[in-house]
Amino acid sequence: MVTFTPYEVNLILNKLAGEKAERFQKEVLYLQLARAMRIAGQSAQEVREALADAYYAFRAMLGYYAFAKRGNDRQEYSGFALQALERALKGKKENFSALLASGTAPQQLWEAFVQVCQEHQRKINEQLNRGLIEGLAEFATHIYQEDEIGNIWTTIHQAIVRSGRVEPIYQQITEIRGIGPKVGSLLLRDMVALYELEPQIDAADYHYLQPVDTWIRRIGPMLTEELTHDSADWIIAGKLSKLCRRNRVSGVRFNQGVQYLAIVELRQLELLKDYLRKLAQSPQAVSAPPRTSFTWRP
Repeated sequence: MVTFTPYEVNLILNKLAGEKAERFQKEVLYLQLARAMRIAGQSAQEVREALADAYYAFRAMLGYYAFAKRGNDRQEYSGFALQALERALKGKKENFSALLASGTAPQQLWEAFVQVCQEHQRKINEQLNRGLIEGLAEFATHIYQEDEIGNIWTTIHQAIVRSGRVEPIYQQITEIRGIGPKVGSLLLRDMVALYELEPQIDAADYHYLQPVDTWIRRIGPMLTEELTHDSADWIIAGKLSKLCRRNRVSGVRFNQGVQYLAIVELRQLELLKDYLRKLAQSPQAVSAPPRTSFTWRP
């Protein structure tokens, strides 16, 4: 059952895609990407500049996205993977191209990861981790064989810019061993937000930019009668993308705003409904970022 009126839904969407998304980007996304890449700058521009380098882009993939859905051990194993990368590179980032050129990057990276886990007396979890680590290295190696650069991030970004489509690259990403639909959507969502690409993308692909977690699943039926708690993930993603479009709100920023509530502001799912009620009752913030509205592509 829908909890809010259409007017209240519009207020909620705008606030989540406005202030909350802005906070997510500045307090979580840019900060965590900068840490994963091990760079000093934490602004959007500095993050974009670092991601243009194949080595830093691979660190971002390993350190922020690869283990994104692993729960409590995410941070630990992300750190192990980054240590393994440095070990495979002998501590020199300039060796990254040579690693990809060798054709043995997947094997070297996995063996280094095993060593790091053993040294820290942690489980290797080969069934979960091997395909993921080798899969990313295989993907980067494949790209390197085509362009002698091997930048996963810019390859994906350029494909979106050229075509205005997300579906083909989503299918390619989720075929990487260990990368599932949720991580694929998470990566594409953040990339589209970072470069403000959403207005350029075919609206038929917007649901690929809407990763569905417990919080998105809970909030959906509160905002639209077209959803229930039993709805499949792809239906939730599609209906919420459509709802955002009807309200002229960025779907990717709405999703980021909900993630901000989940990991920073609320953290407790049972507080969500009352929190949204307060958002719906308070006046629309005058200072809401103008990027929440777009001229959508037909």
